[in-house]
Formats: sequence, structure tokens, C-alpha cells
Amino acid sequence: MGTTINLKIKDEKESIIKSISHEIEDIDLGQFQEMMKVINEILKGLQEDPALKDLFSSLFQEDQVDPEDPTSTEEKKKETEGLDFVDKKFLSNLINSFEPLLVHMPDKAIKLLSILSGISLQVLKKQKLFVVLDIYEAVIEENDLERLVNRIKKSLVATRTKMAFMNFGKRKSSAIAPA
Repeated sequence: MGTTINLKIKDEKESIIKSISHEIEDIDLGQFQEMMKVINEILKGLQEDPALKDLFSSLFQEDQVDPEDPTSTEEKKKETEGLDFVDKKFLSNLINSFEPLLVHMPDKAIKLLSILSGISLQVLKKQKLFVVLDIYEAVIEENDLERLVNRIKKSLVATRTKMAFMNFGKRKSSAIAPA
């Protein structure tokens, strides 16, 4: 069961027409597709922003320690192992990217919240800021983001492994084929 948010529906003159209850639930495939489109737009628009680059690279890449890097000590390797480091890094990157999203690209951030909450953009824009923050928190709460991110990472790793194996098999068979 989702989180219920009370919304005020207003007309063009900003008069309240009615109040409705809206249930925030975990996202469905259609919302995921729309979310990915907006994220792609954000990435294209903010190619030069290091905070967003760090956020998305931490989502989709495994942390690697360079054995040639003199700062890559055994202690550092142990530190990077485990979910605590990954979670802290992800949260840090998420917090750091919040400013670019809300200051430099507020329309994209609002559109993203609209998609994830299932509330139309027009209705969302007419809500009080505290209600919008309640909606944001409900989206975060209803969508187990840690679980979703871990699942996406797992699926991407499985896909990469399968593709690497298929490419390896193709190279082997072409090397064995008579000329």
C-alpha cells in the first residue's frame, strides 16, 4: 500500500476547486521508461557537472581500485568493500547532485518528480513547497531505491558477463575457422 498525499487542485485564477487524495506507489515500467528519458535529458544537459557524473557513475559502475595507483593501499581496498562505503558514496553523490538539478535544471527535476509520483505536471506545479517535499519523500519511501539500484547493477553485470562470454566465443570460433 502506498503513501497518501493530499493535493489541492486549483483553477487558472489560483482558486482551490477541490482537494483530492493521491496515492504514491512504487514505479511501474512506463514510469521507469519516462524517468530514463528525463535522466538522459539531464545527462545531456549537464555533461560538464562533476556531481552528476559521480552520481551516475556510482549507480552503474563498480568501484575499482587501481593497483598501479600508489594511494590504492590494502586499507583503501578494504574500505571500498562492502555496502556501507557504496551507500555513503551514493548518498553523498545524490546530495551533491541535488543542487545542479534544482538550481540549474528545476524543470527537469520537477518533471522527474511528476513522473515518479504519477501526479500531472500542472497539478504538481501548483502545490505548496511542503506538499511537494512530502511527495518527494513519499516517492523515495515507496520506491526502495537501494534495492532498485542493486537490482539494476546486478542485471547490468549479468548482461555484461553474458555479452563478454558471447564475444569471447565468437573470437574463439573465428580463430579456429579454417582460412
